[in-house]
Amino acid sequence: MLSRVNDDGTTANGSSLIDEIVRDGARRMLAAALEAEVKA
Repeated sequence: MLSRVNDDGTTANGSSLIDEIVRDGARRMLAAALEAEVKA
């Protein structure tokens, strides 16, 4: 997902771009871990 970044480094919802990147990475890791657990 792409986000538009304002001049001050925030995105449309007010969070910083790095926060969104970290949250997205955490969601992906959690989804992968859950999928691996289900397969096991």
